[in-house]
Amino acid sequence: MRLRCAGAVLLALVCAQSANASTGYLARPEVRQFIEAMEAEHGLEAAELERVIGAAQYQPVVSRLIGPERPASATPPVRSYPKYRAKFLTRSRIAAGARFWDIHEADLRRAQAEYGVPPEVILGILGVETAFGQNTGSFRVVDSLTTIAFDGPRRQEYFRDELKELLLMARDLNIDPLTIKGSYAGAMGLPQFMPSSIRKYAVDFDGDGVIDLSGSTSDAIGSIAAYLKSFGWADGEPALVPVHLPPHSAADLVTGLERTHEVAALREMGVRFSVKRLPEGMCSVVELPTPGKPSRYMAGFGNFEAVTRYNRSTFYATAVLDLASAIREARNQVTASR
Repeated sequence: MRLRCAGAVLLALVCAQSANASTGYLARPEVRQFIEAMEAEHGLEAAELERVIGAAQYQPVVSRLIGPERPASATPPVRSYPKYRAKFLTRSRIAAGARFWDIHEADLRRAQAEYGVPPEVILGILGVETAFGQNTGSFRVVDSLTTIAFDGPRRQEYFRDELKELLLMARDLNIDPLTIKGSYAGAMGLPQFMPSSIRKYAVDFDGDGVIDLSGSTSDAIGSIAAYLKSFGWADGEPALVPVHLPPHSAADLVTGLERTHEVAALREMGVRFSVKRLPEGMCSVVELPTPGKPSRYMAGFGNFEAVTRYNRSTFYATAVLDLASAIREARNQVTASR
């Protein structure tokens, strides 16, 4: 009976959202308020905003993919870093990364020279995000952002801000917002930047006067490097260092995304680092669990935090860096055989 009731409630919610969308977003008072604010605060013409948002279509699949907040009482999912890692560290993706490096070596070298970010790290992000441009998304971004901003199950305020940034970005770049494609969450181009990140961090790396993260590989490479640099990437410093924790100390020491530990204090507590020379500053302790086996632990420094600013997940950032290492190794093998 409970399952039937829950199903009925969910169906009613979906039907209500569909009914709201079917009447058109322009008929809704919260959308009119959004348009009025955009006109008053940013000088966008109401007629143009009405044209764009009036054409936006509610996408049920987007709401489903975003999903509701996980209840605090829900059983935590079983976390497996090897399972997550395996999605990205495939032979084909590593080989594609090495080929991409060969083709775009000049841009990768220049990005390292200007921003201090090694080629393999840029490639690690491109590989995880879009498989080097193979999967950049087929959703119309206006539809995705409008759906979540006004009908999404969570984070509506954030996505309203991103819808605002999309409209401003389109004005800045002289693009029709209705033509822009991306992921179900509104991320765009080879590096999957959200609209706010494009406006803040993207660069015209090929010097043609236009920032184009979908059509210009140069702009994508330069923009990733600029993004990481803006969040503190330091050239030559390790991002992650394997550590061995004292028995039964993980619950007290693992901090995940938060860099709250001093290296000296960790050493006093019996934490052993795999290398002697470590970056200055605070570090986090990251757990990489494997179901049925002991977890691995890593110390995350400033460069690790920079990668987590791209996606606030320790699994994500570690997979990016693992893919980066694998691509560099593959490239070195190819180079040595020539």
